[in-house]
Amino acid sequence: MKRLRLLLINLYVLIGLLLLVGIIAYFIAVHRMQSFFEMTGPNQVAYLQKDSLAMFVHIPNIKIYDHWGTPQQKLTTERRTNNLGFREDNDIIEKRQNEYRILVTGDSHTDGVLKHNPQSFVNIWEEKLNASDSLSYYNCINGGVGYYTFRNYLGFLKKYTHLKPDMYIINVFTGNDFREAPVFEDDRTNITNVFKNTYTRIKKRFYKAEKKAIPFTQGIEQTLYFCSFPSEKEKSLRLAKKYMQEIKKICKQENIQLVVTLLPSKIETNPIFKSKIQNLFDLNDDEIKTTELLTNNFASWLSSENILNYNLKQPLEQATEKVFWDEDLHINVKGHEVVGDFFFKNIKIKH
Repeated sequence: MKRLRLLLINLYVLIGLLLLVGIIAYFIAVHRMQSFFEMTGPNQVAYLQKDSLAMFVHIPNIKIYDHWGTPQQKLTTERRTNNLGFREDNDIIEKRQNEYRILVTGDSHTDGVLKHNPQSFVNIWEEKLNASDSLSYYNCINGGVGYYTFRNYLGFLKKYTHLKPDMYIINVFTGNDFREAPVFEDDRTNITNVFKNTYTRIKKRFYKAEKKAIPFTQGIEQTLYFCSFPSEKEKSLRLAKKYMQEIKKICKQENIQLVVTLLPSKIETNPIFKSKIQNLFDLNDDEIKTTELLTNNFASWLSSENILNYNLKQPLEQATEKVFWDEDLHINVKGHEVVGDFFFKNIKIKH
């Protein structure tokens, strides 16, 4: 009897300790998630600031030099913003009489991992448009911001509607925008979300060095996350569609032409890299196609909503040179050239 009582006491103590550890782990994870949105990290505080509509935007009038890359690709990039925090060298002034203003947003791929702002596909497209038409002045504004996803795209439009854009382009990076959609919701700290994020983070710690060496956030993390939690795919799509419907409504009210471009990750455009990732993480054929299937589903929905959309997969996979940086898997200078050229040839301007 005493032995049973001692056993029960030890069991209760163990349960209590586990519960205490779980509570502590929960609040540590919540703090980690919430601290990101406070914009207090060393990489954030120099470049980003909180915003009531878009959640966060670039700090205006800054110039930061980043030194990074691989031994084969040593790079220095200049992060420069104008008077409104856009990735432009020129300030935004009052709209000209003959100006056709195009506001472009997206995540870090649009923001641009580039040496100079004019190398972005937004500015390449602008240069081509102005060279082809002497009657109009085309002002393509690069409003890409790292980490952005669908909620940000709506807030960004609300914030800058006063600039009176004639066209609003959302360059969706399909490699992580779907995964990040639920993380940017106000209920991000519920127990289910915290568990899934903690599970993903801990699982990554036990990967071998070869797996850890690959930049996760540019396509791989999303693929692995949805393989672990397939029900999250529908939730992410639902959020994406919800915000796009609100964006569509505003664009209709303000007479803004809405265009969505779908930028794939290296997994979708490079068969050799795709095969490497599939074998390295032991994924089946359906699992490695997770992002591609999500993209096709989203594109079909956009078309059903009469939202003009273009998939950038074909021009990127047909490029004869590398279109992604080896170091972080963002589109490189050549990738921006390919996208800028595609925009010029395919996106029709409605005056």
